[in-house]
Amino acid sequence: MEAPPPLTPAELAANKGPNILATICAISGVSTAFVVARVFVRGHIMRNIQADDWIVIAALFFAWACVGLSIEAVQWGNGRHFAALDVEQKQNAIKYTMFGFVPGIMSFALPKFAAVLLLNRLMNPSRLHRMFLWFLAFGSQILLLGCVVILFAQCSPTASQWNFSIVQTRKCWSPWLLVHYSMGAGSFSAFTDLYLAIYPSVVLFGLQIELRKKIALCIALGIGSIASVVAIYKTTSLVGLAKPDFSWETSELVVWTIIEGQTIIIASCIPLLQPLLDLARGRRTFRSSGGGGSSGYRNYESGHGTSRTIDRKRDDDMEEAGGSPGDHHPHHHAGGAAGLKKSDSQESILNADSDRKSVIHSRSGDGGGGNHEFPGRIVRTHEVTVEYDSVGSEHVRHGSDPDQPWRM
Repeated sequence: MEAPPPLTPAELAANKGPNILATICAISGVSTAFVVARVFVRGHIMRNIQADDWIVIAALFFAWACVGLSIEAVQWGNGRHFAALDVEQKQNAIKYTMFGFVPGIMSFALPKFAAVLLLNRLMNPSRLHRMFLWFLAFGSQILLLGCVVILFAQCSPTASQWNFSIVQTRKCWSPWLLVHYSMGAGSFSAFTDLYLAIYPSVVLFGLQIELRKKIALCIALGIGSIASVVAIYKTTSLVGLAKPDFSWETSELVVWTIIEGQTIIIASCIPLLQPLLDLARGRRTFRSSGGGGSSGYRNYESGHGTSRTIDRKRDDDMEEAGGSPGDHHPHHHAGGAAGLKKSDSQESILNADSDRKSVIHSRSGDGGGGNHEFPGRIVRTHEVTVEYDSVGSEHVRHGSDPDQPWRM
C-alpha cells in the first residue's frame, strides 16, 4: 500500500485502539448474555432447542472470532495512523484486520437465517412468501461472501497485501471495486434486516389484540430494524478500504462490522425471552401442582397429550393469522377433540390418555351450561394443573397466545 502523507506529531500519537477494544468487548459481552439467556429458555425451560438456536450460537462464535482477530490487529497498530507504524506493525495490522472481516461478515449474515426460521414458525406465511424470505437470507449470504472473495482475490498473490517483500509478482485490481461491491452487498443486507423487522409488525397490526400487546410484540420482533440502520451507516466507512492510511481509516469499519453482527444477534434473541421475564416476575404460564414440580414451560413443546393438541391448534390459527391460502378445517385429536369454531357458543375439548385427562374450556357467549369454574383456562385433572390467562374469542381466532411468540 502507498504511504500516507506526512502527519503532525499529534496525529502520529493518535490512537483509537483503546476505544476500539472497549466498544467491541462491551457489545460482545451484552450479545453473549442475550444468547446465554436464549439458550437457557430454549434448552432448560422449554427443553426444545431448534435449528435457529444453533444458528445464533454459531453466529456468536464467529462474532467472538472477529473480536479476537480485531484485538490482535489493534495490538499491531490498527487504530493508529499508518505512518506511525514500522514495517512489521503495518503488515500484521493489515493481515489481522483482513482476516477479521471473514468471521465478522458471517456474524451478521447467519442470524438472518435464524430470523427467517422464527418468522416462518410464528407467522406461517404463504409458500410464495416463504420462498421470498429464504431468497433474502440466501441472497444476503451469497452477496456478503462475495465481499470476502474480492477482498482476498483483489491482489495476486493474496499474501502480497500484507507481505511487503512481494513486489515483482504483485498485481492488484482497483481497491474501489471492493468498495463499490461492498456498498451494494451491504445495502441488500440492510434491506433484508429492515424487511424481516417490518413484516411481523404488519401482520400483528392486522390481528384483533389489544394495542398495548401489539406495540410490545412489534418492538420485540422489529428490533432488528436497528441492525439495518447500523448496516447503512457502516457503508459510509467502507471507503477506508481504498485509502492509503489503512490502519486508521478501517478502524471504524472494524467496529461497525462487529456492532452490526452483535446487534442482529441480540435482536434475534429478544422475542424468545418472555419465559425468562415471567420467571423473574414469579409468574408461571404453566404451574405444576404435583410433587417435585418443575416449570410448566417444559411441558409445552413435549409433543404429548394436551400440549400437542394446543400446538396443532396454534399452528392452524397462526396459519390463518399469517394470511396463507387454503381452508382451515378444525383438527380432531384423541378422545374426539375438535378445533374451535368461529362462533360464540360454549365449547369443550376432551383429550384422554391412558393415565391422565385434560379438559379445555372456552367462555360461553350466551351464558349456556358447562363448567365455568376455570373460564378460558386449561385444567389437567391428574397430578398437574395447567392454566392459561383468559383470552377473548378474537385472540383464539387469530392465534391462541399472540403475546408469547417464543413458544412457536
